[in-house]
Amino acid sequence: GGRTMICDQMEFHNVEAMVWEEDGYKMSRLPRDVAKQLDQGIRDNTSFLSTGVEVRFRLTGEEVKLHLRADPDEEAQTVLIYYGSFQGGWQYSAKALRETETVISVKYPEELEKLEAIARQARLPFSPRMVRVLLPYGTCRYLGREGNTEPPCKSDAPEKCYLAYGSSITHGGMALMTPWTYPFQVAHKFGVDYMNQGYAGSAFMEKPMAEYIVSRKDWTFASVEMGINMLKKPLSDAAYEKRIEEFMGILAADGRPVFVTDIFTHNGDMQERTELFREIVRKHAEGTKLIYTPGKQLLSNPEYISADMTHPTGEGLSQIAERWSEIMRQIPYLAANP
Repeated sequence: GGRTMICDQMEFHNVEAMVWEEDGYKMSRLPRDVAKQLDQGIRDNTSFLSTGVEVRFRLTGEEVKLHLRADPDEEAQTVLIYYGSFQGGWQYSAKALRETETVISVKYPEELEKLEAIARQARLPFSPRMVRVLLPYGTCRYLGREGNTEPPCKSDAPEKCYLAYGSSITHGGMALMTPWTYPFQVAHKFGVDYMNQGYAGSAFMEKPMAEYIVSRKDWTFASVEMGINMLKKPLSDAAYEKRIEEFMGILAADGRPVFVTDIFTHNGDMQERTELFREIVRKHAEGTKLIYTPGKQLLSNPEYISADMTHPTGEGLSQIAERWSEIMRQIPYLAANP
């Protein structure tokens, strides 16, 4: 649990601010005062990506209709409907989000009681009574809703929460859909809730970002992916090192488990600079409470990287989730989870 954004009797999970523009509310994953202290790309663009954003509610009537639209994007924008930990059935599963106003209709499944029984028996983390509308990783706008809802109960979602910070690899643009992102997969493996704080092309490890992450009391453990967005930034090695040292110092002082990595295996150029950056991260992680794993260890197969030379494929993201969660399992209270 933690701070939640309630709007129209629904919870907007992973949203810190609703910003009204004439074509709907943009949802910011950062408080606007934090975003203003960061690089222009994250401030004006990637903080509004709806990756990891979920509209959560309980139905108090027959049906709810959400009005949404997507900003233009190269990739298909798909909304997924979940009932707690269960994917919706085929008629309430994946919906194409268009650039014009799109209505997404949701009803409870006929066999809701049966789903609840299964959830209890399997000790699933989320209650099937809580509808989870998983928004895509592009910029989605909220235009309102019809029908009756109430915000979820505290017990509908797990108390423990995992926060993931990083580049587009964390944000999951190439995952094609939310459940294939590695943060979603890691959270699923541990039966916890999650916050996707991945910022495509703009994970620059700024000090205000680190301060913001530790200011949030709603996460139990976190992971931080550092470096790849910095490769092309005209910043000296010394300046990069200072930034990393400061960023990691703030995280290390927090006391909660923070798992850090550098740059995953990639097939692009700038391999020498990549190695240098990896060395800097390793140097400043060692001897701290941060739990460091080299990116090359988390993703090692060059064939698990897409044709853009950088982003992992589905297999690549699964490998990251699999290997990182094995390391995370070394923490006693995470080892106790399934």
